[in-house]
Amino acid sequence: MAAAGTVSAVDDHQSPTDLEAAARLLRDTAGERVRILISGAGSKLGWAGPVDSPDLEISTAGLDQLIDYRPGDMTVAVQAGMPLDALQPVLAEHGQWLAIDPPTQAAGATIGGLLVSGDAGPCRLRHGTLRDLSIGCTLVLADGTIARAGGHVIKNVAGYDLTKLMHGSLGTLALVVEVVLRLNPLPAASRTILCKLDATGGIRATAAVIGSGVEPSAVEWSGTPSGTGNLLVRLDGTARTIEALSDHAVRALRDSGAHNPEIVSEAPSTPSGISGPELVAGQPAPATVCLGTLPDQLPMIAEKIDKLADRHQVAVSMISSTGLGLHTARLSGPIAAQAAMVDELGAVVQHLGGSLALRDRDPELDRVRGTSAPMPEQPPAAALQRAVKDRFDPDHRLAPGRFAPWF
Repeated sequence: MAAAGTVSAVDDHQSPTDLEAAARLLRDTAGERVRILISGAGSKLGWAGPVDSPDLEISTAGLDQLIDYRPGDMTVAVQAGMPLDALQPVLAEHGQWLAIDPPTQAAGATIGGLLVSGDAGPCRLRHGTLRDLSIGCTLVLADGTIARAGGHVIKNVAGYDLTKLMHGSLGTLALVVEVVLRLNPLPAASRTILCKLDATGGIRATAAVIGSGVEPSAVEWSGTPSGTGNLLVRLDGTARTIEALSDHAVRALRDSGAHNPEIVSEAPSTPSGISGPELVAGQPAPATVCLGTLPDQLPMIAEKIDKLADRHQVAVSMISSTGLGLHTARLSGPIAAQAAMVDELGAVVQHLGGSLALRDRDPELDRVRGTSAPMPEQPPAAALQRAVKDRFDPDHRLAPGRFAPWF
């Protein structure tokens, strides 16, 4: 859920139901410098910078149909506004699934929204994101031009891979109308193993499990930066192999120094996702900050976060994908303190060669900081991203301000 006030009120809301209607909307406004916000379920409108005073909101809510499902080829084509929650039961009837488990799924996250936001979940350790699972798409560019890439055949093609280019673009490059997806068999059996460890122990245990030859579907550590947290290791397999996999993983965990690892579930299980802020009347909303580092830098990052939180009197909880180096921190406290901590944390992460992204937060946070830029210096790829933006949307009509001040 987006933070209240993140996006200005929009006078004109449109919800096309087919490709031609979507193209017409963009084509008819092409020469008018109309600022456009593209939305799906609205679960990620608070990510990155706020869109600057949009004149038109194009919702994909009406683009919610399954187009073509080929169980034998393990591919499916859907309209971009189809919620993941609506797609997975259809696939499950054929023993298949789209192998992502984003925390925003419960909020109605759509396939198009998940692609352009890069939102995934713990299972990205094994299966990747929609960048890896999308094999084709149909787009409408800012001037109303329809573009297609890929298809139902899983193979490499020459030229632009437009589908991958959309990943993480947050609606700034094009309107995604249709997506073709590669599917996986549903796991026949699962085990989730729990260990109580601090951040350093979590990294050591993760390396031990992966190094043992076991291929976990997810490994997630959650807790406070300086405290003992929960490490969850999810294993997927067949009814014949799951016992051996879990025994092997438990041995690896014990050898790494983990005490009393226990099986807590025989169904897929992950920590509670950190998504939108819980808004409480009269209280500042917590800020959600996502960091990317080398996996073994978690203990260092946890220590830095703990010191910054103590200095600024900010409460912090964390979830870390320990095998990937992806960390989500939730900051709670006075807005000025949150703002100061974000500024210092951005500098720390940038010095380490990592990345930091702001997600849902109180709009006052950006006003106090004077910017929505997550880090003090622009990332090395900013010039390339600007060039791509200029080529796809030369008038910068789509989601202006989303990546401000860099482009």
